[in-house]
Amino acid sequence: MNADRELNEAYQEWRRLAETESAAIQTCNWSLLAACQKALQNLQQHITTLSQAAKNEWAKMGSGRIAREKQINATVRQLIELERRNNTLLNAIRENAQQQLEQLDRAGRNLKRIHRSYSGELPVAWTSFS
Repeated sequence: MNADRELNEAYQEWRRLAETESAAIQTCNWSLLAACQKALQNLQQHITTLSQAAKNEWAKMGSGRIAREKQINATVRQLIELERRNNTLLNAIRENAQQQLEQLDRAGRNLKRIHRSYSGELPVAWTSFS
């Protein structure tokens, strides 16, 4: 297999992983998200190596090199946009979770105040007869 074809397949894998990331974020499947991110990290090094090998192949292509580089650049821009959307979605979910946590914290504090008001326990000074 040549480097150009392998590079194309690596980018297809990146797209598949980015789409799986999106589904994982939407379903709050954090273990799947972590697995996708780990796989993407591993794929990055492979893409770097393949990119250099593919550029060497393209140099031999002559005029087809420029067209192929433009195709790859367009693919990379699309993949970056997918990752950007995933990041935006993840940030929205994180902010929502933070708001829920703050609401629960306020509710907990309110419950403690209500409990103290209606618990019927008298202060220690009133229960002592000495």
